[in-house]
Amino acid sequence: MKKLAALLLVFLVSGCSEDVPLADLEDLKAKRNEWQAAFESRDASALAAIYAANGALHPPNARKLRGRREIAAFWTEFLESGVDGEISDSEVYASGDVGYKVGTYMVTDPAGAPQDVGKYVEVWRHIDGRWQMIHDIFNSDMPLPAPAPPSEEPEDEAEVIFDEEEELLEEEM
Repeated sequence: MKKLAALLLVFLVSGCSEDVPLADLEDLKAKRNEWQAAFESRDASALAAIYAANGALHPPNARKLRGRREIAAFWTEFLESGVDGEISDSEVYASGDVGYKVGTYMVTDPAGAPQDVGKYVEVWRHIDGRWQMIHDIFNSDMPLPAPAPPSEEPEDEAEVIFDEEEELLEEEM
């Protein structure tokens, strides 16, 4: 009897779970082309529209940006710098209404010279009948620039005064 009750409980619990339709993986793969077209047309609003209304962009060396307005502002500034870019998905996966993409990117200056090369991870949800990006994080493969050499200038005014006093003492002797 206990086995039958446990089996019935498992059946009831599994029957209560909500069926999530599996969205077409090809639609998720096509988001790469949508992103690339928006980037090439320098359309920050179209780029932001790819994200969910409360989506998040996690750019390197900056705070997390939340929502299409903040994301559009980021892409506007990025695109105004004049760079070009290309993304390449290396892995695309979806299960139910959740998917992810992993890939690489290259940013070039207007003359085509590489400025940055890196990788990204995107998390997607199928919301209101379409794939929308909920998290986007990317970072560079390039080494950090070397720190500037230390200045030979005195660090503060107190050090300058001390040096002048020391010179006066030497002159008096």
